[in-house]
Amino acid sequence: MWNIRYICLHLCSLPRRFVSNSRANISILFALISFGLVIGTGAGIDLARAYLAKQKLVEAATLACQYASRPSIIDTSTASYSGSNGGTAYVTAVDNFITSTLQSQHFQYTQTNNTPFSYTQNGPGTVTLNAVVPTAFMQIIGVKKMPVSATSHCYDTPSSPAQVAAGSIVLSEGFENTACAGTCYVWYNTSGGIGTQSSPVNTFTSTVAYTGSTGTQWYIMGYCLEVDSVNQILSSVPQGTHSAELDCDNGQGNAGNSSISTKAYLAAGNYELRYNFAARIDYVDYDPVYICGSASSDLSWASDTNATAGKKTNVSRTNQINTYLDLNTNGVPPTHTTIDGTQTLGGSNLIDMCVYSGGWIQRSVRIKVTTAGYYWLSFAADGTNDSFGGQIDNIMLCTGSCTGSVQDNFPSSWLSANNGGSNKVLFEDNFESPTYTGNALTYTNNTANMNNSYGTSGASSGWPNQTASGWTTAPYNEMEYEVPGTLKAGQTSGAGQGAQNITLDMYTSPSDNRVISRPFLLDPGYYQVNYDYISDVTFASLASPQCTAAPNATSAAAYAVSGSALGNIRLYPSNYYTLNKDTNTVGVFMSHALMASTPVGGGALGSQTSYNNPDGTVTTTPTVSPYAVTLSNYTTSGINPLIDICGYASTWQTRTTYVVITKPAYYWLTFAALGTADDVGGSIDDVKLTALGSLYMNSPPSNAVTIPVPSPQPSAIINYTGFFIVADPLEPPASPQ
Repeated sequence: MWNIRYICLHLCSLPRRFVSNSRANISILFALISFGLVIGTGAGIDLARAYLAKQKLVEAATLACQYASRPSIIDTSTASYSGSNGGTAYVTAVDNFITSTLQSQHFQYTQTNNTPFSYTQNGPGTVTLNAVVPTAFMQIIGVKKMPVSATSHCYDTPSSPAQVAAGSIVLSEGFENTACAGTCYVWYNTSGGIGTQSSPVNTFTSTVAYTGSTGTQWYIMGYCLEVDSVNQILSSVPQGTHSAELDCDNGQGNAGNSSISTKAYLAAGNYELRYNFAARIDYVDYDPVYICGSASSDLSWASDTNATAGKKTNVSRTNQINTYLDLNTNGVPPTHTTIDGTQTLGGSNLIDMCVYSGGWIQRSVRIKVTTAGYYWLSFAADGTNDSFGGQIDNIMLCTGSCTGSVQDNFPSSWLSANNGGSNKVLFEDNFESPTYTGNALTYTNNTANMNNSYGTSGASSGWPNQTASGWTTAPYNEMEYEVPGTLKAGQTSGAGQGAQNITLDMYTSPSDNRVISRPFLLDPGYYQVNYDYISDVTFASLASPQCTAAPNATSAAAYAVSGSALGNIRLYPSNYYTLNKDTNTVGVFMSHALMASTPVGGGALGSQTSYNNPDGTVTTTPTVSPYAVTLSNYTTSGINPLIDICGYASTWQTRTTYVVITKPAYYWLTFAALGTADDVGGSIDDVKLTALGSLYMNSPPSNAVTIPVPSPQPSAIINYTGFFIVADPLEPPASPQ
C-alpha cells in the first residue's frame, strides 16, 4: 500500500514555504498556485496507476486462491504427488498459475514476492502478491515509486476432492460437437485448430484441442482427431450421428496415428469404462470376428496383412485402438511409443486393445481405484500409420457399473437359423474331396491328399472369404483314405457318411500313427465339435462303444487298455490278427496357437512335417506337442486338453463334445491316433464345428472343456499404480470387489 501521509507532507509543505516569504509577489503566488495544480493533477494520475495495479493484484490473488482450492490442485500435494516432492509440486502449480494470470492481465510490473503462495499441509493456504509502481509526476517531489500489495486467504483446511455419486457417469463422449454439417468430417489438430498438420506432435501440449458436447476436454498428441459423420466412413454409429478416428491424416494421406487424453477425478471405488469400436478397413481373413483383449500379449498373433485399404496393401493392424488409464503425477499424461517406434502418444497403462471387428462392438473394462486422485484416460491409434484407422464412439466412464446391458459381441452371423435352430455350423469336412474310387482298399500315394481337403467352408480357419486350404498332416504329409465301396460279406459298415473316410493309423511306413490339425479363428463363447468314429479292428473281448467327452483323469485312464487279443479287420472281415487292444484309440484336442507347437502345412507328399514352436523355433519334433497325453496319468490342467476320446467302437458313433473359448485367437483342432502304431486303428469321418453362443448365453453346455489361454488369465487382476482392472471377465460386467 502506498503511503498517503508521506505524499501529503511533501505536497503541502511547498506552498507554506513559498507563502512564508513576505517578499513574494503576485506572480510568484500565481506560479505557486499553478505548480500546485500541476503536481496535484500528476499525483492523481500516479495514484490511479497504482490503484489499477493493486486491483489487478487483488484479482490475481483471488483467482489464485480459487485455483489453489480446486480438488485437482489440492490433490497434487496428496494423492497425485507422492513423497517429499508433493508440496513443492503443489506450490509450483499455484505459482505458475499466478504468473500466467498476471501475464494474461497484461500486468506491466514485476511481482516481487518470491513465495507468493504459502500453505501448511492440511492447514491454511494464502496468496500474497507485491509489486512496485514507478511514478511519473510525483518524482518532482521526491516520490519515485509506490509499493502495492494484495493478500487473499484461500482456506483454513483444504477441501477433499468431490465425491461422485454411485451410478453416475464420470465422463462421456460421443463426438457430437463438430464444425461441419451433413455428410462430412473435421480434423481437430493438436493446437485446437481445424485442419491437418504435416508432422506429429510427440510432446504434451496444455491446449485443449477438442471439447465434446458434454464438456469433456481432450488433449491431442500426434496429428489430429478426426470426427466423422454417419456415411462418411461407416453407415451407422452406436450413438448420435458422429464417431471419431484416431489414425487421422497428415495432409498427404500416408500417416496420422494420434491420441486423445482427458483427466477426471476418481475417488476410491469401482468403475466401469465402456466404449464402442469398429474397424474401418476390412480384413477378409478375420471376418466376422472381433479381436480385442486386456493386454497386448493377447493379440500378438494378429498380424494379418490381407486388408482392403483402398490402394494400400500389406498393411497390418491399421484399425488398432489402444486404451490407457494413468494416475496423474505431474499434470500431463504419461506416454507410450507406437509399435513402429516412430511416435510418442498419450497413455502408459494399457487397459484394453482392439485390432479388428466385423462391425460395431462395445467394450467393457472393469476398474477398481485404490488411490483416489486425478486420472488420465487416453485412446490412441497404433499399428500401420497410414491415415486409415479404427473408429470409436459412445465413451462412458461410470461409477460402479454403467446402466443398461453391455452389447453381446458374439458374431451375429454365427447365430443365424441353421438346420432349424439358432446355432450355425461354421465348418464341416466329410472327407469326400478329393475323391477316390476303389473297393475297400485304402489310397495314400496321391498328391490330392489331406492338404486339399478343404471342407464346406473352403478356408483354413473356417471362413468362406479366406484362401482355401486343407488339413495339416503329421508327422508326415500323407494320410490314408478308406473307400469301402461295395460291402463284402461280413462287413458291418462302410464310411460314416458318403463314400469315404480317413484312418489315422497308416497302412504304409514311415511312421504309422498320424495326426491331422487345422486352425479356427474363434471369439469367446461356446462351441460344439462333432465327428464320426469307428474302430478298424474289432475285439470280441471289448465292450462297445468306449468313448467319453471332456475326459477327466479317471475316465481317460479307462482307455489305457493293456494286453493283446485276436481281432478281425473291419474292411476285411475274414482277416484276423493278434493285436494290442489299444490300437483303435483316437483322441481329439484343441490348443491355443500361442501355447502349442503348430504344424506347418504343405510340402511334398510323404515329407516330414515341421512345427512352429511357442518359443519361436521351427523343428520337426514339436517342443510342445498339441496331442501329447498320458492316458494312465491324465490331467485336465494340461495346456492342450483332450476334449474327446474313443478307445473302441464296433459300429460308427457320432461323437459330440463342447469347448469354451475365453480369448479371441486361432485355436487348432487336432485328431490323433494314440494307440499302438500297427497299420490299423481308429477311423473318423464328418468333422463339424458349430457355434453355440457367447459366454453370456442361456443354458450353456455343462460339460464344456475350457481351452487354456496365455496369461493374463480371464478374470485375473492386473495391477497398476493406483488401481487394478479385471482381465477379460467371463461374466457380464459387474463391479470388481
